[in-house]
Parts: sequence; C-alpha cells; structure tokens
Amino acid sequence: NQYQKDLQESQNRQQQLEEIYREISQPNNSHTNVRYDLPSCGSVQGASAYYSAFSEISKIADGQKGFSIKEAIFLVENAFYENQGQFESFNKVIKQIGQFLTWKMEELNYDPNSNLAKNLILYQFFADTLEIKSKNLIHYPFKYDFEDYMGHEDWTKMFVEKALATNAGQCHSLPLLYLILAEEIGAKAQLAYSPNHSYIKFQDNYEKWHNVELTNGMMTTDAFVLQSGFIKAEALQNKIYMQSLNHRQLLSHMLFDLAKGYAKKYCYDSFVEQVINKALELDSNNINAHMVKSDYLTLKFRYIENQLGINEQNYRDKLMQYPKARKIFLARNQQYAIIDNMGYEDMPAEAYEKWLG
Repeated sequence: NQYQKDLQESQNRQQQLEEIYREISQPNNSHTNVRYDLPSCGSVQGASAYYSAFSEISKIADGQKGFSIKEAIFLVENAFYENQGQFESFNKVIKQIGQFLTWKMEELNYDPNSNLAKNLILYQFFADTLEIKSKNLIHYPFKYDFEDYMGHEDWTKMFVEKALATNAGQCHSLPLLYLILAEEIGAKAQLAYSPNHSYIKFQDNYEKWHNVELTNGMMTTDAFVLQSGFIKAEALQNKIYMQSLNHRQLLSHMLFDLAKGYAKKYCYDSFVEQVINKALELDSNNINAHMVKSDYLTLKFRYIENQLGINEQNYRDKLMQYPKARKIFLARNQQYAIIDNMGYEDMPAEAYEKWLG
C-alpha cells in the first residue's frame, strides 16, 4: 500500500512538473502579456520541504541558532526526501561511530587532546580496516563509488546518508561525512574545493596544513591538487580553490547543495535565486553558487527570449522595446563576467575522470 501511495505521489509530481516545463518551452505568439519570472515549482508536492530547510539553515547563518554541520547536512538531504527522515536516527548512527572512534583511540593509546591524533583516527576510519576485538566490532574502509559519481541520474549519490548506508561515496559525500565525524569527536578539520571536487584540510599540532584525499584514501600535497591543470592563477588569487572554509563559507556550501537539489528534483525558479543569493551573501567567492546563479539567469532569459521571439537578427531592437528583458539580459552577461574574472575554467568530464583515475 505504501509503495502504491509513493508511486502515485511520484506520478502526480511528474505531471505537475511536465506542465511547468511545457509552459517554459512553448513559444508565446502574443507579446502583450510577457512573463518575466520562471514558473514556480513551489506548489509541486514536496517542494515545501526545501522552503522549511532554507528557513532553518538561514537561522543558523543569521545566528538565531547554533551551528552544527550534522544538522545542516541532514536538513539539506532530508528536504530531498520530503522530510520523511528522522534526525534522531541519523544522529544515533553518528554517535555510534563517534563512540567507535573514541574506543579505537583509547586502544591505540592516541592522545585524546591532540588534533593530529583525532584526524589520524578519522583518516584511518575512511582508509583502513579498523577492528576492536574486545567489543567484536569492525569497520572496513570506504570505497569510491564510480557509478554516477556526479549524481546526474540519481542525486542521492551525493548524500552522506547514502555513503553511510553503502560504505561507498565520492568527493562530495565523503568529505562531508568526515566533517560530521570530526565535529562529533571534537577534531578541527575544514572543507576545501578544487575543480569539480572537494577534499579535507586540517592542521597538526604545529599548525602545519595537511590534505586528506578521501577518493583514494591518501594524504596528499597541494601539488597533487594542482595536477588537474584546471586551476588558473586568477582562481588562486581570488581564493575560489584550495582554501579551508570557515563556518559561514561551509553554510554557503550547504545552501548551494540545497539549491542544486531543488533544481534537480523540481526546477529552476525564484526560490533557487533566493537560496543562491543567501549563499553568496555568506561567501561571495563560492564558485559553485555563482555557477548555479549563472544557470538560473540563462534559463530565465531563455524563457523571456522564447516568449518575445528574440533571435540573433532582432535581439538589439527587441531589447530596446522591452526594458525588463534587457535588464535580465545584462544581469546574465554580468554573471558570466563575474565567473570569468574569478578565474574559473570549465573542467570537462573526461578530464576529471582522467585525473580521478
């Protein structure tokens, strides 16, 4: 009965989305009633879960409630599941792993006050087989999930929840799980970006930085990160890559994930713009958020372009006739310029796969 109910709800949602997509794609021969905003998916079943998640994360960002990477990630992922998950269950699993790590540190006689020791046990948890024979407990290393690792077909491939359930993940889910567990055992570690990628940075007891590459379970150098060949000097100067993110920047990352998940499941609409603007308010160098804003403005102008019949031959005249359309056209181009000036360079999928290999 539950399966039939879920199937019916999914079919209803799909039908609603198809009507919205049809409205976006159909040309409008009458220019008297031009719509300048993309149709909203807010009324589609389940979309309200994203609105509530955005509200809660905004409270964290605005200092109305305490910061917790565990709670923020749960809010983002649970929105995709339409708030059907229970935080208590997720929290229980994290606490069990935290207890396992504490026991293993005691067995290995690691200094419980050393940030290096705490990050070392986390690294071992992801990269090695850890066993506590006295308690009959064992954990095997995480594997890299090469199947649909960018979440094109299944967005849940990006989720921490999926990594926990399968003991396999990729460069999005594994670093986030690392940060959750670091928070649980009191370790200090931070997220960092490289093109199409994220990894972990932490400082040892002498404040020297180390990189943890969870895709291959290795400690790596900055030179390894630069090997991709897609990090330009301008990108380093503008600090969009290889920087350790603070709490505000990490929340900006969470909001990017929220907007991207909403767009994947529903559509690009004004809610996506609202979430991304908040993400950029928290971190103006968030290149991923800038990319989503670029996608949104591109689709928005394409929608207007389709209604007005704008083409290469008449676009100058049309834009002079319709000031609102011209304003959106300029905003789109300005967003393109921002991304170019930040030093972003597109890394093709085949180049990333080669680097990943």
